Amino acid sequence: MMDKAKRKELGYNYAHTHRPMGVYRILNTGNDKSYVGSSLNLDGVWNKHKFMLGIKSHDNKELQADWNEYGEASFTFEILESIKPEEDFVADVQDLKKYRDRLPELEEKWMEKLAPYGERGYHKQK
Repeated sequence: MMDKAKRKELGYNYAHTHRPMGVYRILNTGNDKSYVGSSLNLDGVWNKHKFMLGIKSHDNKELQADWNEYGEASFTFEILESIKPEEDFVADVQDLKKYRDRLPELEEKWMEKLAPYGERGYHKQK
């Protein structure tokens, strides 16, 4: 059995370790439509999307409709671009701010590259 001090140390290290960050795509392999997004926690965002889609409460109604029609097995999650952290540990929220500020630019780059609008995706063209 693990002692309290070791458990506390592991918990601290987990809480202050960077999660995978960057831009992702949810691809419907049944019709090749894409949903592009970005997150400071790529593992968590995929779980969030699957949960919301599973309970039929996703914000993107078209993605939700296709999830209902094609089923979870027809969707894949891909990391398009990762942000490499400059430091090993997250000291405070300011550490994350610099990464959060980079995400919109990276996401826009992939939106332009993939053009996930209309027949190609789940986004509305601006």
